[in-house]
Amino acid sequence: MRSGLAKTTFKTYDSAWSSFSDFCYAFSVPILPVNISITCAFITHCFESRKLKPSTIKIMILGIQFHIRCIDPSSQSLLQNPSICLLNGLKKESPAVPDKRLPLSLSQVHTMVDKLRSGLFTPHTNLLLEAAFLTAYYGFLRGGEFTINTKKFDPSHDLTIKDISFHTEYFSIYLKHSKTDRDNNGSTINISRTNDGYCPLTAMNRLVSSRSKSNPTDPLFITEKGEAMSKHWFASRLRTACLHCGMDPALYTSHSFRIGAATTADSTVSIPMLKAMGRWSSSAYQRYIRPTTQDVLLAQKALSSSSI
Repeated sequence: MRSGLAKTTFKTYDSAWSSFSDFCYAFSVPILPVNISITCAFITHCFESRKLKPSTIKIMILGIQFHIRCIDPSSQSLLQNPSICLLNGLKKESPAVPDKRLPLSLSQVHTMVDKLRSGLFTPHTNLLLEAAFLTAYYGFLRGGEFTINTKKFDPSHDLTIKDISFHTEYFSIYLKHSKTDRDNNGSTINISRTNDGYCPLTAMNRLVSSRSKSNPTDPLFITEKGEAMSKHWFASRLRTACLHCGMDPALYTSHSFRIGAATTADSTVSIPMLKAMGRWSSSAYQRYIRPTTQDVLLAQKALSSSSI
């Protein structure tokens, strides 16, 4: 069972089991067997004392259940009445928190690339970020797919130089993991030449060419300190770029590239193609579509001019 989990999922489940063990120890209750009453008490504790979201608590319960079934595969599900009713009730009580992240439009990405080319950071960092910005946008990448979430780089999990292959009109990225790739089968993303001054193929080619002395298993995106580009490092430079481009850094994250690409593609490609480009298998892509006020006004004008 353990080998069937992604590393990040296993880490989350381990953390959940550790939290549950601490809870049982603090309240002098046995860890095993885990019954519904203890589960409900733990859910309430997480919500009221730890101020966790119901969605987070649900993942923790799944983690606890996983560890129980590693011991006893026939154990009953913890996500049944009354625990599931309790979670649903807490969800209704919790105020909805709006997603403040804004999409990065293509013009905004171009503006940031222009700022990099003007010498915002060091030459290497500017080259690195230009390739990362354009690749993240055109590849609909999630932040965790092109940065590392841990302090230690893992070539079997994270992007390496050998994961990039170049062709005449496009380049390919082999992702060893992604949020929706539960079986860790890997997936290949193709990014086209754009034939303009902001071509992702050209930017990636320049970056890889600058790494000619590197090993194929070295990180694709590497900082001047010789470290793989972490999520924190990227977020810090993105905030700086936003500030210098007159954009509120609090509203843009690494995920804004994916949101922006989806929002732009929504008005230019079919839904099946949009889902394929973003690697969505369900209607989850709809959460990424963020039309601007101007988009809505133009749509209303189009309605007024349509024939009756």
